[in-house]
Amino acid sequence: MARYGLVWLEIAREDYASLPDDIRAQISTRIEQLLENPRQPRDGYDELTDQWTTTYGGGVGLIVYAVVHERQRVIILRLV
Repeated sequence: MARYGLVWLEIAREDYASLPDDIRAQISTRIEQLLENPRQPRDGYDELTDQWTTTYGGGVGLIVYAVVHERQRVIILRLV
């Protein structure tokens, strides 16, 4: 499977930029994993909204994202 590209929504990018370095590193690590296989974890998919969620930092935070399979893109929608 080819690696997916990354797109950030502006508010998610601003939230990311405002976080401490160690938290940004945890998020980046998890995003790198998503770019290799964005459909994991399978239980993180919400069919009604067509959005995915996953945790970072051992469950410290949440990443909400969308996947556009046709264009092989992961869109970071929000960090919680």
